[in-house]
Amino acid sequence: MGSATWRATLAVLEAAFPGLGMAATLSRRTDELWRTMDRLGEPGAVSLGVPTWVDETGMVLDLSAQRPRSGRAVRPRASWPYAGAFVIDTLDPLRYHRAVGGPMAPGETARAAAGEDDETGVVIVAHLSGAGVRVLDSVALWRYAGRVVTAALHDPAVHESRIKTRRALRALRRVVFVDPALGIGLCLQIDVTRTPRCLLAFSVERGDAGTPRFVRP
Repeated sequence: MGSATWRATLAVLEAAFPGLGMAATLSRRTDELWRTMDRLGEPGAVSLGVPTWVDETGMVLDLSAQRPRSGRAVRPRASWPYAGAFVIDTLDPLRYHRAVGGPMAPGETARAAAGEDDETGVVIVAHLSGAGVRVLDSVALWRYAGRVVTAALHDPAVHESRIKTRRALRALRRVVFVDPALGIGLCLQIDVTRTPRCLLAFSVERGDAGTPRFVRP
């Protein structure tokens, strides 16, 4: 929270859940949000709507009961609402996610391309079932993110894009998945040993005034 990736997440949530004022709801200090978080498994804790438990790398989701969703075979593109973070929308590839607090033309952040920062984050709008596995742990989620980033940035017809994609993947430190259909968000980060960990998730009920509820291990 407070990072460029978090600000990009707010921009995505505004588009994924229109009319609910998500950015205003979440534009609070980190300590205020931390106090509202539930711990997974505690009585009264938020449910993500799918079986969830904790392993050594964080939260794990079981999507066995979820029917895989098919979509258009359109190459996603990356948009850059903030320096140090980019967005890939696999559900609406043509949608441009603007920075919260004011519009920004795509060209204005072109120099903030992936890989030019030492640490980069990405927010991915996707069906989690697209990961291709029924049980999603941190490693499976990070691999899914790598495939999405590669599909968005690598153009086989442009040799330079291969270098750009590799640089972006090496610089990736934070990943946020947003699945509007399930109303779930998952936040991952790699540690100093480059082990991905899912230590924060949130659930959004469209009929609950758009207030997300956070849960942590």
